[in-house]
Parts: sequence; C-alpha cells; structure tokens
Amino acid sequence: MAKRGTPSGLIGTTVFQNLAVSEMAALGATGLPLIVIQHPLGGEKPEAVSRRALQAVEQLASLLGRA
Repeated sequence: MAKRGTPSGLIGTTVFQNLAVSEMAALGATGLPLIVIQHPLGGEKPEAVSRRALQAVEQLASLLGRA
C-alpha cells in the first residue's frame, strides 16, 4: 500500500521489532513508521491491553506531530 502512495505503517510488539525492521528493509519499505508496544498482548488482562493501546496512540500522535 505504501508503495502505491497510501499512508501506511506498522504496529508491533518489542519482541518482533528487529524482525519488523528486517522485513521492511527486505521489502524496500524502510521509511515506514514503526510503532512498537510492550510485549505480550496475548493472555493480558483488558487493563494491560488498554495500556498497550495508549502506547500506540501516543506514538502515533508523535508521528503526526501532535504530541
């Protein structure tokens, strides 16, 4: 999508950050924004998932210049 001009990015957890960077490089998408939240998500209580979501929103706001 990014190669076609659609604003794009990736959200992943800390454990997969290096993999995400490697894959983006392999795909020629090194300029994509990468939002990284704490791992894990699976098995977490709703409060913990909400904290992860807030991490993502804060990083997104920063990327958009609104932080």
